[in-house]
Amino acid sequence: MSILSIVSVGLLALVVAGITLLIARRKAVADGGSDSDSQSFVGGVLNALFTVVLAFYIVFAWQNGDDIESAAKQEANALTDIYWQASVAPAPQAAAIQSLTEQYAERVVDHEWAALDESRTDPEVDRLLNALRGEVLALPADDEAVKSAREQSLQSIRQIDEGHRERVDIATDSKTFNTVLLAGSALGAALMIAFPLLVGLSMRPANIASMVLLSSTLGLVLYLSTALMHPLSGPFGIDPDPFRTTLEGFSRTTTSGA
Repeated sequence: MSILSIVSVGLLALVVAGITLLIARRKAVADGGSDSDSQSFVGGVLNALFTVVLAFYIVFAWQNGDDIESAAKQEANALTDIYWQASVAPAPQAAAIQSLTEQYAERVVDHEWAALDESRTDPEVDRLLNALRGEVLALPADDEAVKSAREQSLQSIRQIDEGHRERVDIATDSKTFNTVLLAGSALGAALMIAFPLLVGLSMRPANIASMVLLSSTLGLVLYLSTALMHPLSGPFGIDPDPFRTTLEGFSRTTTSGA
């Protein structure tokens, strides 16, 4: 959590505390004449609506991160399979295929992941995948072992393509629905703070402390909720660890074979 965010939440709490003190000076509030069961009922309804909208937002936003991670694992596993399948191919073609699998994983880790976080695509990843497909298609079909590896590798390339498309679509999507839910959550949080201030609170320290705690908690919740809008960065961001693990496996293989 950044220092700016902490300061913002703290300022929000101070503002709410000040407003609470000012409104509490009204005679009707001080006398307790503004309290009623109906106000408690309305406050409860606002609380319930806020909770429901926020829960829906968190579920949908969190699912985006899970789907990206799942797609990344699918790609990484398929890359590993192609790398090992290529070991039965003639040496020049095997080296070309294995090199392209490494380049693909490296490009995702070093460039595409950051680009997708900014809702941009990386055409170089598509070029590498097309080059990999071309090398696999060029494998000879007269040897049964190579033919089997060729067919299995083409299936893995299809899985990479599907996983990559899903990952890109999720990361670059406008997220309109999630944005609406987040806006509804922010509105609900504002109403939860504004409602008790509008209906009136007494100047008891417990009431002021409760409003400060409420505003601080809601401010923190909204900050964390906003971070969920960016599934590839922030406190809940998904890292390209599946690709890093794949590259480490390639590196160990190269070292042991040297």
